[in-house]
Amino acid sequence: MKHSVLLSLLLTVSLAANARTPVRPYEEWEATQFVALSGHQPSDYVAPDNNWEILYCLRTPHTPAELRATGVGCTDSQLMLLEVGGLIAEQEGKWKTTIPILDREQTRSLRSFADGVAESVYTANEADFVNLAGTIREAGFGNNVFSLLFSYLLDGRMWTKLVLFEEIENHSTWSGCYWILYEPRDGMKCGTNSYGDQDLILTYTDSRIARGSATMDRYAAEIARYGKVTDDGLITELQPYGMTDSQGNVPIPVIGNMPDAFHGITQKLVDAITTELKANCGDLATRYGIEDEKTAMVVLYHEVMWSLTDRLIRDGIVSVPPILTDGKAYENRLCDVLFFVGGGLMQ
Repeated sequence: MKHSVLLSLLLTVSLAANARTPVRPYEEWEATQFVALSGHQPSDYVAPDNNWEILYCLRTPHTPAELRATGVGCTDSQLMLLEVGGLIAEQEGKWKTTIPILDREQTRSLRSFADGVAESVYTANEADFVNLAGTIREAGFGNNVFSLLFSYLLDGRMWTKLVLFEEIENHSTWSGCYWILYEPRDGMKCGTNSYGDQDLILTYTDSRIARGSATMDRYAAEIARYGKVTDDGLITELQPYGMTDSQGNVPIPVIGNMPDAFHGITQKLVDAITTELKANCGDLATRYGIEDEKTAMVVLYHEVMWSLTDRLIRDGIVSVPPILTDGKAYENRLCDVLFFVGGGLMQ
C-alpha cells in the first residue's frame, strides 16, 4: 500500500512538472511587422491552426516528437509552412523560432531599457528638438509641429537612416523585421500613412480621418504637378477639411520648401539618435537573444521612438493635434496632420 501511495505521489509530481502553461492568444500580444512584401506577410503564417502556439513554444529548440510530448500538436506541414514563412529554422534536428518573441518580463525590461536610451537622447538633444519645433512655427506651420516631428523625423527619416528592408532579413514572401512583445505599450500611439507616389504623408491615430484613397491620391498628384490644387471639383471637395482654400492653395508643409534650418536640425537629430542607438543595440543580443544587429536596431528604435514622442508631448515641445483625439469634431483640421515630400518619405 505504501508503494502504491509513493508511486501515486511521484506520478503527480511528474505530471505537475511537465504541465504546460497555456500560451496566451496571439491577439493579446503586440506583433510588429516592419516589412516589405512580395507575397504573404509574416502574420499570415502565424494565424492558421495552432501555429502561434508552435512558434511560441519553439523559442526553446525541440524536435517534433519533443514538441508533441509537451502537449503541443504539430504536423510536418505546419512546420514546413512556418519555415517557408521565415519564422522557424532547423538546427541539428531541432526546430527553433527565428524571430524575437519576448515574454512579460523581457518586454518590460526592453521598454525600461528603451526609456533609458530615449532619456539619454533627449537630454543631450533637447535644445535641437526645441529649435526644430520653433523653426517649423516660424515657417508658418505651427499646427503641423507634431506631424513633422513624429512622421517626418521619428517615423520617417530615422527609418531610412537606420536600415533598408533588403539589408535585414530576406524571406520568400517578405523582407524586414517581425517581432512580438508580450503586450501593447501605454502612452501615445499613432501611425504614418502615405498617398500618391508615397509623397503625401498623413499622421493618424485612426486612419479613417483621411478622405478616400482616390481623393488623397488626386490631392497628392495635384501638389506634385502644380504645387496647388487646380481642379475646381477637388477644391470644393477638400475645402471643408482645411486642405485647400478657394484658390487651390494648400496650407500644408511642402518639405522641399522648408527653410535650410529645418533640414539642418533634422539631419543633426537623425545622426545623434542613430549614434545613441548603435551604442546600445549590442546589449539586446545578451539581454533578449536578438543577435542580428540590424534587427536589434529596429526593435530598440521602435520602443525609443514612442518614449521620445511621450517625452516631447510631456514637456510641451509638441502638442497633439485635436483631430487625433476627436476626428469627427475636428475634421476641418485634417491639414494639421498632412505634409508633402517630393520623391516620397522613405527615399
